[in-house]
Amino acid sequence: MSPQACLACVDVPALPLQLLLRRHPDWRDAPAAVVSGDETREPIVWVNREAARQGVRPGMRPAAAAAGCPDLRVGRITDSEIRAAVARLAERLYRWSPQVESAAEVRPSLAGFGAVGAFWLRASGLSTMFGAPSDWVGALRSDLEQIGFRSSAAVGFSRFGAFAAARALFGEQVFGTPAEEKRAAGRAPLVRFGLPDALLADLEKLGVRRLEDLLRLSGRGLGNRYGEAAHRLHRLASGEVEIRAARVFRPDPPVERQASFDPPESSHERLVFRAKRLLDEILDELTREGLAVLELSYELRREDGRIAAASVTPTGPSVDGLRLLSLLRLRIGTETCSGEASGVTDLLLSARAGLQMSEPQNLFVEDPSVRPGLRKPVPEGRSGREAVSRNRKPAAEALASLRAEFGEDALVRIESRSAHLPGASFRFAPVGPTEAIETPPALPGTRPDASADPPGNFRFPVRPESVPCQEPVSKSKPGALVRRIYDRPLPLPGPSGPETRDWLRRALERGAVRGCAGPYRISGGWWRRLSGRPVTRDYYFVRLERGEVCWIFFDRERDSWFLEGRVE
Repeated sequence: MSPQACLACVDVPALPLQLLLRRHPDWRDAPAAVVSGDETREPIVWVNREAARQGVRPGMRPAAAAAGCPDLRVGRITDSEIRAAVARLAERLYRWSPQVESAAEVRPSLAGFGAVGAFWLRASGLSTMFGAPSDWVGALRSDLEQIGFRSSAAVGFSRFGAFAAARALFGEQVFGTPAEEKRAAGRAPLVRFGLPDALLADLEKLGVRRLEDLLRLSGRGLGNRYGEAAHRLHRLASGEVEIRAARVFRPDPPVERQASFDPPESSHERLVFRAKRLLDEILDELTREGLAVLELSYELRREDGRIAAASVTPTGPSVDGLRLLSLLRLRIGTETCSGEASGVTDLLLSARAGLQMSEPQNLFVEDPSVRPGLRKPVPEGRSGREAVSRNRKPAAEALASLRAEFGEDALVRIESRSAHLPGASFRFAPVGPTEAIETPPALPGTRPDASADPPGNFRFPVRPESVPCQEPVSKSKPGALVRRIYDRPLPLPGPSGPETRDWLRRALERGAVRGCAGPYRISGGWWRRLSGRPVTRDYYFVRLERGEVCWIFFDRERDSWFLEGRVE
């Protein structure tokens, strides 16, 4: 093996799935799936072998997957959890090589190929410390196994070649020549590269199952017929595009303190008290160096082998021990430490440090003329945002406490996404306390800018069509939006059979519905006519006798009425 060209790829396959099973060890033998957002709305992104055997595939909605696999366990792994795991793995690998590169820091990006857990290490010049490359890579994999991660490794000559070889065969491989690496990489099944099922099925018709089969095809023709993903993979495998590291990992080791309990500890209060002693030691060390805590993480190891890990984030670099302990107490309190759960044998407290910054003066100063809980009237010619002075620090601390007690997904914002159905055209994305208060909401009584409607609020042109309106739908000023949408549309009670379609007209005649506008048709899913149910909906705005304005639709495929949301 040429030491000048030697590097290794360490691949932690399906990292989000491994994180989920690490959190729930009892799910290892059951069908399990990972979603990145809302567990009812977001599509599945990773599945384990048992779930795949029962027909669950990435891209399916959890509800649809559960219909065919009733025992499916679904869990959420956030982007921040993945980033934290990548950073921790990189720090661990740095013990074995002076140069570590993460797949997140290479160009061109390997996004879409399931390479989130891939790392490249310099493997030359290490024989005096670790012996032969096979001994080194074996010890490295055993070290990752000790912290709960399964990995595959290949020592070779090129970044993509070693990566593909690690995907081809789970275990350890050491290549003596570039030709050996190329042959091993060519044997990698295409299914290991995270390609869409539809693309894999199309390539299967051509007998293309492995990377070496893909390389026999023309790259340009492949892109024209099968899309960008197949073309990118072909260019990387053929060497037409070379992977380069945009940034080499440089460790910033956290300050850690650990405590062991014998017998195992099951009292929440005693656990927090011991954590306080560890936190005091960490803060003493940081303050001597002029540093502060950016993030405080903990790991609880239980006597039954389970591991609970989480972190809390203050609103800014902090050395306030009481505030940090308060956040830690709230977060640990979510873990069951009663006698019903197994006791804690080890507690690891880790702090990520940064420079301690003095607070900016006169930036967000509270107006002394505004009494707490009251707001001044908005002067003429000024917006609500200009008229209100507020101290944002208490708000950020309150939001940080909520996130510490209820988890990262307790604080979210709405993000829009492309979808033809209203209920699928937005998602809830986690947001940090400081980011959440950057833009104050408009004051009541001020007219929101129509161009700045938050995602998830849907405007429909209000014009009567086929259904007569006895009264206007809404007498409110322009700007009323559909702001309340139910997770699942609520079925409306009504007659069944042929009378269903005339339900709204009869409700108008009886006076239960005082006005309506519609229908506004949304249709799609015709391509699923053989495999599923297409969508054809007629949406209406209706004003009820008591004044409420509701957003309803008639589902022509189900022949039923549903309540989608309310106008506020």
